[in-house]
Formats: sequence, C-alpha cells, structure tokens
Amino acid sequence: MQARGDERKEAAQRRLVAFRVLLALILLALLTRSAYLQVVRGAQFEQLARGNALRLLPLPAPRGRIFDRHHELMVGNRPAYHVSLVHPGPGKVDEVIARLAPLLEMEVDEIREAIRRRADRLYEPVRLKLDVDPVTHSRVEENRGELPGVVVEVAPVRDYPGGSLAAHLLGYVGEIDALELARLEGYRQGDIIGKMGLEAAYDAELRGRDGGRQVETDANNRPVRVLGQVDPIPGNTLVLTIDAELQRVAEAALQATLAAVRAHPRTPYRATSGAVVVLKVNTGEVLVMASHPGFDPNQFASRTPRSYLDALRADPLSPFLNRVISGLYVPGSTFKMITAIAALEAGKVTLGETLVCTGTYRVTADHSKRCWRSEGHGAVNIFDAISHSCNVFFFEMGRRVGVDLLAYYARAFGLGQPTGIDLRPLEKAGTVPDREWKRSRFPRDPTFWLAEELDAAIGQGFHEYTPLQLAHYVATIASGGIRYQPYLVSRVVDPSGRIVRESGPRVIGEAPVSSPTLAVIREGMRRTTVSGTAAWLFGPRFKDRYGFEVAGKTGTAEAPKGSGRDPNAWFLAFAPLDDPEIAIAVLVEEGGSGSLAAAPVARALIDHYFGLVAGRRSPEDAPAEPGD
Repeated sequence: MQARGDERKEAAQRRLVAFRVLLALILLALLTRSAYLQVVRGAQFEQLARGNALRLLPLPAPRGRIFDRHHELMVGNRPAYHVSLVHPGPGKVDEVIARLAPLLEMEVDEIREAIRRRADRLYEPVRLKLDVDPVTHSRVEENRGELPGVVVEVAPVRDYPGGSLAAHLLGYVGEIDALELARLEGYRQGDIIGKMGLEAAYDAELRGRDGGRQVETDANNRPVRVLGQVDPIPGNTLVLTIDAELQRVAEAALQATLAAVRAHPRTPYRATSGAVVVLKVNTGEVLVMASHPGFDPNQFASRTPRSYLDALRADPLSPFLNRVISGLYVPGSTFKMITAIAALEAGKVTLGETLVCTGTYRVTADHSKRCWRSEGHGAVNIFDAISHSCNVFFFEMGRRVGVDLLAYYARAFGLGQPTGIDLRPLEKAGTVPDREWKRSRFPRDPTFWLAEELDAAIGQGFHEYTPLQLAHYVATIASGGIRYQPYLVSRVVDPSGRIVRESGPRVIGEAPVSSPTLAVIREGMRRTTVSGTAAWLFGPRFKDRYGFEVAGKTGTAEAPKGSGRDPNAWFLAFAPLDDPEIAIAVLVEEGGSGSLAAAPVARALIDHYFGLVAGRRSPEDAPAEPGD
C-alpha cells in the first residue's frame, strides 16, 4: 500500500513539473511575441495606429471667377454641403452603405461604384452626393451616430448667376471621367474639371490648387481635432470681351423672333433654332456669342438630374451644340459679296454695266435657274444686285469668274478655316468648294459642272461655314480688308490681382482686295438697308433720325430637296457705315427669309449698342415679300 501511494505522489509531481514547464514555455512565447511586436515592429504598428486616428481631408480650391467686359459676374462659386464617406473598414462598410443609401436617395450599387472608383484613395473622403438640399442634410445629421465614416463637408460649387445666359460660351463643369483621366496630366479621380466652353478651354487657369486639413478622428471617423491645414489657392479670374447686357439682348431678340416667325400670319416657318455673334470690327473682340436652344449649366454643377440630362440628349435640336463655332451652314446670299469682289478684282464687271433680270437665267438649252423674285428685278447694276440680292446677276458673275476664283477670295476673307478663337478645340473649319476639292471629295464625279458653279456664286451648293466665320468675313469688309483674330478673354488675373496674361488685337491677315472694290461692296450693303431687302427695318430715314447708316446683307439658304426643311435665314451687318464699330451675323435655322427672320435680331442689337430708342419693328410688320 505504501509503495502505491509513493507512486501516485511521484506521478502527480511529474505532471506538475510538466505543467509548469508548459506554462513557462507559453509565457516565454508570449513575452517573445510581445518583444517582437514592440521592439522589432513597434514603429510600424505605431504608424498604423496613428493612421487609424488621423485623416487628411482635402480642401478643394474654388474655381476662378469669370466676369464680362464691364466686370459683371458671369460665373462664380457658392458654398454647398457635400456628403462623403471615409471607408469605415471591411466589417462596417456594408452596414453603413445600407443605412446611408435611402437617406441620400441613392442606390446601394451607386455608392459602391463611387467607392470603387476611389479605391486608390481609400482613407480620403469619397464624395457621394454634392450640393445636398437642407432636408437631406438634416436626415444625415440626425443619423450620424449610426453612420461611422460619414462626413458632411462644406465646399464650393460652381454658380452661373445668369442661368442659361451664354451657356455654350461659358460651358459647365463635372467630375473627370476615365477618358479624360487617361488623356490629361495632373488630375486625379474625383476632380472637377471644365467640360465645355471656356470652363474647358481655360481649365488649367480656373482650377486653382487644392489644400488639405489633417484631423484627428474618433472611433466613428468623425473629426475631433484639427492638427494642421494647408489653405487652397483659388483659380485665376477671367475677364471676358463679352458684354453681358448685349448678350441678354441678343438671346431675348433671337427667341422673340423665333416665336414671331413661327406665328407669322402670312408666311410662317418652323424657325427652330439659331445663332448670333457680334464682333468689334477693329479689334476682334467678341461682344456676343449666342446659340439657341441652350441649357442651364447650374444643373451640372452638382449631380445632374437624370431626367434633365436625358431630355437634353433626346432633343433633336442638339442643345449642347454651340452653333456659332461648331455649326456648319450654307451661307446663301450673304456669299454674294465674295462673288462681287471676285468679279470686280478680275475686271469681269464694271460699275456702269447693267444686266436685265427677268426672273430666269438660262444655263443650257434645256435648263434654267430662277431668281428668288419670280418676276425678276429688271435692269440691275452691281449695287442693285447686292441690295436686292438678284440671283440672275450673280449667276452671270459666277459664269464669268469660275469657282476657283470664288474659292480664292472666300479663303482670303477667312471662310472655310478656323478663326483661331479661344475655343479652338471645338471650332469647325467648314468647306470652300473648288475644282480640286470636288475631285478629292467626289472621285466618281470629279467635274465641277457649270450649274454647280452658278450655285456656288449665290452661296448655295457645297459651301459650309460657321456663323463666326461669316461675322469675321463681314468685319473684314468693314475694316478695309484687315482680318483680326476673334478672341473672348481679355485678361487672366491671379488671386492677388496681378494680371497673368493679357490679350489684345491681333492681325492674322489682310484680304488682297483694293479699296475701290471694298467701297463698292460697302455701298451695295448700305443700299440694302436704305432701299433694298432690309429697308423695311431701317429705311431711308434711319440716318436722319440717328445720324449714321448701317450696312447689311440678307440671305436665304435653301434646304436640300426632299429634306422637308425650311430655308435657313441669314443677316450680316456692320455699323456705323462710315466708321464701323461692330459686325453682326445672325442665323435663324428654318427661318425662311433673312430679311424677315434674321434682320430683326440685328436691329435689336444695333438699337441697344448705340442707345437707339425707336424704330424697332417685328417680322409681322414686314411687307408681303420682304426679300431674300
């Protein structure tokens, strides 16, 4: 018995020793691991721990403001609430998204996609909804305790005080997309950039430099203490050549004329859309750039309502199209001054020569072309032909000079080529047709036929130009042949008020046309407003009443046969005749008659610019046959 008891005691002691050894080994392992974590990797884990408590919150820079020539604010910024999410960690993100989505009226997948796009900046706030309304802001604040990582920031949002005023010119902003991110340098995912107009063309000057704030956060990622801050630097200011008040007049007059033409009691036309541009003759400054229909760029300053964007995209009139620089149109009778210049400079016509217009012009034995006035204009000289826009006279001039000479002078006045305006990436070149162009464009039908040459002489056929090019062309006539580059931005000013860059008149060419020829053209355009196709709007007493005269030219560009479209209406003008200050081009798509639809817009602009208070008339006041 005694032996058995001793054996049990020895076994118990051995188990106790083994347990103590095991316990010692466990303690040694824990101490070793603790020493490794604290000594070997202590600095790394300290940095990670501090990273869980510190956040770098970006402070976006306000974009630079945009002013008109009289320092009226056209684009600015306003403070707005944005809801962002700092990633709360894998275990919490799904729960937070599920709670946040209905508060923001967003889809869960939409929030996930926003987070995915910013995966490279995981611990920076991901903006989920910009410019939230007060109701949404209140909902988020009331539930902040259950939304770890949710941050409500105050940051600037683009503001366009005039709404749709000059929308195509000013443009709009939006979040950078994948294609832009791949193409542009110095941008990051989530940046706001200019998407169109001056906002895009001058984005580098307008965007400024973002700052940042280092904050200490609590367990729910809410800031509790600011540790440091780098203030953002606002973008540069643009001072434009645009006259905002004249721009308003242009847009209002264009819309009023569109409505009046559609409702005309005798000759209604569709009058769907249009464009207006006004240049300073001797500098190239753009005073007005209007395109209709348009859009409200404020809608793009934050999250664009899907319904609004869908409506714009579905609109067959293309509200995003800046017709002034990107729309290409047949010029119609406004081209006839080029034909007259070519004939005069080539010695193919004299001032004393008259032709008889009977309303038709024989091309071949079995084919004739018609004048817009069916009964004809009778005996006309070159002055009469310009002022009454006689097709028959210019058919004959086209036969005499040929299409290649017409093309030479068209290019000499800047037609068919970009003007070099500030919005260059969007500016279209157009088409000046000649024999070489026909051969390259239509290899199966390379001949420029006589009928096509006659069409070219009256601005029909293959011609395609922008309203800006036509304004530039008439400004060149007004300036005595000097071509000034059109421009929109006169000064770029930094936040301290220092002028970074200044623009001024720049001569880009001179039309090879003699002074006597230009004098003939100007006299023909003067007669257009005194006794010709635009006399119903101006008339012989205009000079007696206001002390100066206006030079103008109407145009009606026929639509292609079978298109179902009404003719486009044009009016070009400059004023005053003797000392030109402004040049105007007005286009009314499907307006029918240049005299009826386009000229009233130019008259409204002249009235406002020169402070005239009487003499305005509407299309309904026009005679039964107002002219080409």
